[in-house]
Amino acid sequence: MMNRIVIYPSDIIILTGKSESYARKDIQKIKKEINKKSHQKLTIKEYCQYYGFDLEEVLKVLSKFEHKRAS
Repeated sequence: MMNRIVIYPSDIIILTGKSESYARKDIQKIKKEINKKSHQKLTIKEYCQYYGFDLEEVLKVLSKFEHKRAS
Protein backbone atom coordinates (compact mmCIF):
# COMPACT_ATOMS: atom_id res chain seq x y z
CA MET A 1 0.00 0.00 0.00
CA MET A 2 1.35 3.40 -0.97
CA ASN A 3 1.57 5.99 1.79
CA ARG A 4 2.75 8.98 -0.19
CA ILE A 5 1.00 11.65 -2.21
CA VAL A 6 3.83 13.22 -4.23
CA ILE A 7 4.54 12.05 -7.78
CA TYR A 8 8.16 11.76 -8.89
CA PRO A 9 9.80 11.45 -12.31
CA SER A 10 10.44 7.75 -11.63
CA ASP A 11 6.68 7.25 -11.24
CA ILE A 12 5.97 8.96 -14.56
CA ILE A 13 8.60 6.76 -16.23
CA ILE A 14 6.72 3.70 -14.92
CA LEU A 15 3.34 5.04 -16.03
CA THR A 16 4.32 6.32 -19.48
CA GLY A 17 7.50 4.50 -20.48
CA LYS A 18 9.05 7.88 -21.33
CA SER A 19 12.50 9.17 -20.37
CA GLU A 20 13.50 10.88 -17.14
CA SER A 21 13.93 14.21 -18.94
CA TYR A 22 10.39 13.90 -20.34
CA ALA A 23 9.05 13.12 -16.85
CA ARG A 24 10.80 16.14 -15.29
CA LYS A 25 9.51 18.48 -18.01
CA ASP A 26 6.03 16.99 -17.65
CA ILE A 27 5.97 17.79 -13.92
CA GLN A 28 7.14 21.35 -14.59
CA LYS A 29 4.54 21.83 -17.34
CA ILE A 30 1.68 20.62 -15.15
CA LYS A 31 2.81 22.71 -12.16
CA LYS A 32 2.90 25.81 -14.37
CA GLU A 33 -0.54 25.12 -15.85
CA ILE A 34 -2.18 24.56 -12.46
CA ASN A 35 -0.39 27.59 -10.95
CA LYS A 36 1.79 25.82 -8.41
CA LYS A 37 4.86 27.62 -7.10
CA SER A 38 8.29 26.17 -7.85
CA HIS A 39 8.77 24.94 -4.26
CA GLN A 40 5.41 23.13 -4.25
CA LYS A 41 5.21 19.44 -5.09
CA LEU A 42 2.87 17.88 -7.63
CA THR A 43 0.62 15.23 -6.14
CA ILE A 44 -0.33 11.92 -7.71
CA LYS A 45 -3.96 13.07 -7.55
CA GLU A 46 -3.19 16.31 -9.43
CA TYR A 47 -1.27 14.36 -12.07
CA CYS A 48 -4.21 11.99 -12.54
CA GLN A 49 -6.71 14.84 -12.72
CA TYR A 50 -4.59 16.64 -15.32
CA TYR A 51 -4.44 13.62 -17.63
CA GLY A 52 -7.82 12.12 -16.75
CA PHE A 53 -6.26 8.97 -15.29
CA ASP A 54 -8.09 6.85 -12.74
CA LEU A 55 -6.36 7.52 -9.40
CA GLU A 56 -6.96 4.03 -8.01
CA GLU A 57 -5.55 2.39 -11.14
CA VAL A 58 -2.43 4.58 -11.05
CA LEU A 59 -1.90 3.88 -7.33
CA LYS A 60 -2.23 0.16 -8.00
CA VAL A 61 0.42 0.26 -10.75
CA LEU A 62 2.80 2.36 -8.68
CA SER A 63 2.38 0.21 -5.57
CA LYS A 64 3.37 -2.91 -7.56
CA PHE A 65 6.64 -1.24 -8.52
CA GLU A 66 7.19 0.15 -5.03
CA HIS A 67 6.75 -3.35 -3.62
CA LYS A 68 9.36 -4.70 -6.07
CA ARG A 69 11.82 -1.95 -5.07
CA ALA A 70 11.36 -2.75 -1.38
CA SER A 71 12.02 -6.48 -1.86
